Amino acid sequence: MNDNIDNVVQRTRQYWFSDGIVELSVGGLFIILGIYFFLQSTLPTGSFLLVGLQVGFVFILVGAIFLSRYLVDKFKSRLTFPRTGYVSYKRASRKQRLVSIGIVCIIAGFNAALFLTTPLSIYWVPAITGLIVGSLWLISAIRVGLLRFFLQSILAFLLGVILSLSNLEIYLGLAFFYGILGSVLVLSGGWTLAAYLRKHPPLDENQQA
Repeated sequence: MNDNIDNVVQRTRQYWFSDGIVELSVGGLFIILGIYFFLQSTLPTGSFLLVGLQVGFVFILVGAIFLSRYLVDKFKSRLTFPRTGYVSYKRASRKQRLVSIGIVCIIAGFNAALFLTTPLSIYWVPAITGLIVGSLWLISAIRVGLLRFFLQSILAFLLGVILSLSNLEIYLGLAFFYGILGSVLVLSGGWTLAAYLRKHPPLDENQQA
């Protein structure tokens, strides 16, 4: 009985990711971070734009997260739910929301702490980032049970280590990390969405009635 319940719960979780929209959203968010760190690497030291980016990092990150969540809800309401139905998911508890905010603050603090990091250890920042992102993605993979999530978590681990061993400038390394991983997620999400749309054509008015 418990196994059946667990299977139902896992299938319900998988349904949320069956259209690839979440991966497209997260991939887009990572690409934004990649552009941010690329600008950090290329803009002249002390320039007005660079200082603005550094000061506004938290606002950029939080704004991008809220925008991605908004777009996920909008696209699902237009593409997914009319085709295969709406599933009501339990809203995140206050504790879960606080944990999410805490993660954002940790990432923002980690970015600020880079200014105080010694040159020797700076090369390992992409590896540490890959460990954090890969671990979070691995937790999602275990909860949802999708093979592609496991592969993406492994990619995050390996990509971070490879970029650290490449001895790239710190912000350029992070730019490559988020840019490459974000592009992979966008490609995976796009392929998943295309397959989902082929498998589930729009219902006509008689079928919806």
